[in-house]
Amino acid sequence: MASILITGANGFIGSHCTKLIESLGHNVVPMDVVARAPDLSLLGINTPSHIMNVTDTNMFRALCEKERPTHIFHAAHPPRDETPTVLNYCYHAMTNILEAAKDLKIQRVVYSSSASIYGQLTKPDGSLVKEDDAVMIYPTYFYRAAKTVSEWMGNFYQEKHGVDFVALRYSSVYGPGLYRSIPLELKKGILGQACRPFLTRPVDDLIYVDDVADAVRRALFTEKPLSRAYNIGLDKTYVSEDLKRAIQKALPDLKFEIGQHPNAAEVAPHRLRNPLDISLAKKEFSWAPKIYLEEGIARLAQWLQKHRASLRL
Repeated sequence: MASILITGANGFIGSHCTKLIESLGHNVVPMDVVARAPDLSLLGINTPSHIMNVTDTNMFRALCEKERPTHIFHAAHPPRDETPTVLNYCYHAMTNILEAAKDLKIQRVVYSSSASIYGQLTKPDGSLVKEDDAVMIYPTYFYRAAKTVSEWMGNFYQEKHGVDFVALRYSSVYGPGLYRSIPLELKKGILGQACRPFLTRPVDDLIYVDDVADAVRRALFTEKPLSRAYNIGLDKTYVSEDLKRAIQKALPDLKFEIGQHPNAAEVAPHRLRNPLDISLAKKEFSWAPKIYLEEGIARLAQWLQKHRASLRL
């Protein structure tokens, strides 16, 4: 039986992945610096989390030596406050994880990365963004820079020390328990407040969290050697009118208007007109998205309605 240490296990993606891996019968070692938020606690996860900071070298190593995980899924990330502390946190967290993986012969480290590392990548021919496309360097957005540095460190440890490292670069992820974007706005609407859901970009290849968790599962447990990074997104893009129709179908009585990302000027240029090429994940670990926008919004709406009495803003 595999034993999976999950950092950031009480966060959005970490919680959904913990739930899936736990349901498959594997031993799960969840850890996070904070307790699980109220909405995410509604997912019904059974395994209690170790409350500790992955940047605490001694505590993290002691946990690894005690639990002896066979795999690590690293989903921990500090608040997106856009300060240099983000880089500092991610550097120390990744160093601790990779050193443990090297010394304890952990089978694979899967990193929760982001398609934001591609930056303001515009391909004039309109072709899809591939994993080997050049990462654009420009002096903004510490979140993106931290993901880039973390991937670089994983690649270094793989090259120099033989650590099996895989990065998953997600497009816009949404689903139950996310405290921002579409899920937060729909929760507001269901609770009777102003509701202004929005896409991250004017043309967006957003991905439902269940598909992300499935990609993490496959990346962790595929036994053959894998590439260093995979795009995890949709093979389809949407615009605001698509989002509007999906919400109207799932929640016909909801009063809402389509809003705009609070940092639209910064994020809008990223990969505009160039969605992700996900063919490598399809080829190498048989992953493909199953949940498109209409079904994703319907699932989210059903979850919000089911738990309406327990939701808090």
